[in-house]
Amino acid sequence: MFNSEASYWDERRSESSKQALEYYADINERTRLYDSHEGARPRNVNDPKPIRREKLKEQEIARPSLFISRALLDFNEHFIELSNAGEYKRSLTFMIALLFGSSVALPAYPIGLLLAEQAPHPQDWYIALAILLVVFACATGLVCFLVWPHVIAPAFFTALRARYRFNRTTRKVYVLRPKKYGGNAILDWDRVKAHVKWAPPKSWTVEQLASSEEARRERRLSAGIDSNLLLYWPPLDPADSERKGEDLIWVGPGGSGEPLWQYIRTFMEEGMDAVPKPAEYNWLRKGFHTPGQHMEETVLGPSRVLDRIGGRAPARGSSLMTEVNFLTNVLWAPLHCLSERLCKWPTFPEEWNSDCGQRRRENGIGPEEPLRWTARL
Repeated sequence: MFNSEASYWDERRSESSKQALEYYADINERTRLYDSHEGARPRNVNDPKPIRREKLKEQEIARPSLFISRALLDFNEHFIELSNAGEYKRSLTFMIALLFGSSVALPAYPIGLLLAEQAPHPQDWYIALAILLVVFACATGLVCFLVWPHVIAPAFFTALRARYRFNRTTRKVYVLRPKKYGGNAILDWDRVKAHVKWAPPKSWTVEQLASSEEARRERRLSAGIDSNLLLYWPPLDPADSERKGEDLIWVGPGGSGEPLWQYIRTFMEEGMDAVPKPAEYNWLRKGFHTPGQHMEETVLGPSRVLDRIGGRAPARGSSLMTEVNFLTNVLWAPLHCLSERLCKWPTFPEEWNSDCGQRRRENGIGPEEPLRWTARL
């Protein structure tokens, strides 16, 4: 889903690029941004021992990690491919839309019964029709002006998810996303800046965040499940009023931050052997899920990982928490899969050669062979 992207572009259209960047994206003079070379420096055998100040600085830098989240679409010698957040909200949005549609249709049923029980006068039909037209007009206005741009459009009849290929061979970032949220793009890796503690502005206004250090601190502290790693490309010319070259993307699942940024940065600067090898629970599925796949990968997968790591599962079977997750989500799985089919799976243009000459599959999950090959650029 594209909730963050939609909110940013709504702010940009209603106000200005500068305000949207400073307010919603939280890119301003008070924001700590990391560049692509800012991380733990690998040391060779013959290097001198680091001094105390260098050791303390490296302790502040997070280790590259994917944690237990499903983040990777692809991983190989030349590139890693990631996506954006919010996928789990699609089935919830779909269920709410069904409930809303049912509630709009409800007045037709009692009116029909009322008219069928007795021989209606002509004016009864006019009254019934007027009631239905008023209900339909209110519902249509609500959907068109409030629900559609903020809820429906980011989730349905668009790309299933964003796709970001970080290619260390070409030193480019290949971006697939809907046109209304910035469109496809090829970005230079060496210009990237990372906001590792981004959080949505929530209830704070532009003035509060601009004038109050306390509001800004609370916004940073609110970075939790709704937070994301935000990558930013500044304008090629800071004095350019059109801000050519400026772009930004939200990367990774909810809760992503500096560990994911260091994973991407370390891969791009040092290669696939310098980052932890992805575990089975770190893979995202390319394409669409079946209900069983959605339950196993999205719902039960993280819970079972916590069972193993935390030792909360019995000798055989699953923990109570995993069983509760299954019971509460079993009815949602078909809705989620149906809602996915209302979207399309985006594919990279062949002329980009973003796969460096080795065509990758567009469905399935898990590591894909080969992991190493000679690039054909």
